[in-house]
Amino acid sequence: MRHRTLVTSLLVGLLVVAFILDVCSGPTWFSPLALFHPRSTLQAQTITSIRLPRALAALIVGSALAVSGQLLQTIARNPIADPAILGVNSGANLALILGTILGVPFTMAARFGLALLGALLAFGCVLGLSMTQRGLAPLRLILGGTIFSGFLVSVAYGLSLLTQTTARYRNLLVGGFSGTTYDAVKWLLPIAIIAAAGIFWLKNDLTLLALNDQLSQSLGNRTTRTRFWTALIIVLCAGASVAVAGNIAFVGLGIPQCIALISGQRFKQTVGQVALAGGAFLCLGDTLAKAARPPFELPLGALTAILGGLFLFIFLGRGQGVRYE
Repeated sequence: MRHRTLVTSLLVGLLVVAFILDVCSGPTWFSPLALFHPRSTLQAQTITSIRLPRALAALIVGSALAVSGQLLQTIARNPIADPAILGVNSGANLALILGTILGVPFTMAARFGLALLGALLAFGCVLGLSMTQRGLAPLRLILGGTIFSGFLVSVAYGLSLLTQTTARYRNLLVGGFSGTTYDAVKWLLPIAIIAAAGIFWLKNDLTLLALNDQLSQSLGNRTTRTRFWTALIIVLCAGASVAVAGNIAFVGLGIPQCIALISGQRFKQTVGQVALAGGAFLCLGDTLAKAARPPFELPLGALTAILGGLFLFIFLGRGQGVRYE
């Protein structure tokens, strides 16, 4: 209990620091004191209208991606399952680009609708390819998802190059929060609340699901129902994240595994820590993307992909992490 409380407290502190750094960073560095006492009207407007909604979006999206990764690893019993690897993010991206080609207005409502639809269809295809007579095959899930995700990314990138109407939306493929407004935050917040309520409802069943299906069912868990509702939450979180930030990979892979190594693998005891760590990680990543080469920005999705690739290499090489046998 003390260990869990200590870890949670440290993560809360890290999240606060990361959020402040994200708000302060940009083409011009602002002192943290400027958040409370801005020196000019322009500085106050920059903080409240540009940097604050961007940092809020990074916090929510980071938490959503990390938790969706933990959920997917739990229902698939595979420690390297991630919505980005399984084509959920790529499906949402492709749906957004196809929508622009078809002339769908690029409003925030349309972005969320298209992203959620694309994520749902892509995840459904991958699950269909991964099912066997014995149920879900984890190895087929990862291999099939990786191949399908690569295919969707290639199609989306090809369309963005060939179609001039999607030229300004290519940042969806590399990910980032440039130009994020409160409109995006207003859409993210209710989705985050709905997802949190669903996770709270399913937390005990998800904790049992880490066991094998027979033992979980003997303890009263309806595993099929649990997986179905959890999959919807995953699609909701991942699709909403792509609608705002584009394709940001590996947050859902690395963060849950890092927390599992620190705090164990019981879902209901670690899901809050995963959310805190995911929000802090993406706020720090956004800070680095803005600070690395001002006044230009590095693509946030590329940064997280590099970090995630290194983590995956180390993880597979050492064979560490949570195992679902």
